[in-house]
Amino acid sequence: MSEEAKAKGNSAFSSGDYALAIRHFTDAISLSPTPNHVLYSNRSAAHASLGDFSSALSDAQKTVDLNPSWPKGYSRLGAAHLGLKDYSAAVSAYKKGLELDPSNEALKSGLADAEAAASTASRSRARGTGEV
Repeated sequence: MSEEAKAKGNSAFSSGDYALAIRHFTDAISLSPTPNHVLYSNRSAAHASLGDFSSALSDAQKTVDLNPSWPKGYSRLGAAHLGLKDYSAAVSAYKKGLELDPSNEALKSGLADAEAAASTASRSRARGTGEV
C-alpha cells in the first residue's frame, strides 16, 4: 500500500500537482511499516515546490535523521534552508552532502547557489548599514 501511495505521489509531483503529491506522500508515510527516508525526501521536495520551506525543512531534517549517509537528503536540507534564506545552514548542508558524494552535481549547484545568495545578502546588509 505504501508503494502505491508513493507512486501516486511521484506521478502528482511529476505533473506539477504538489499539493496532491504531499497528500500521497503523507499517506505513504503513514502506511509504511518503518520510517522511510525517501518518502520524507519526496514530501520535502513537494513542500519546497509550493514555497512552504518550513515544512520542507522539517521533512528534510527527518530524511537526514533517518539516513545520514544519503547525499540527496542534504540536498533537500540545503534547498529548504536556502528557501528560508538561512544561507549559512544551506551552505553547511550542501557541503555535508558533498563530503558523502563529491561528484554530485545537484549538491554542487545548490552549494554555488547558496554561496552566491549569502554573498549577495552580505553585500546588501553592508550597503544598508553604510558599511563598505
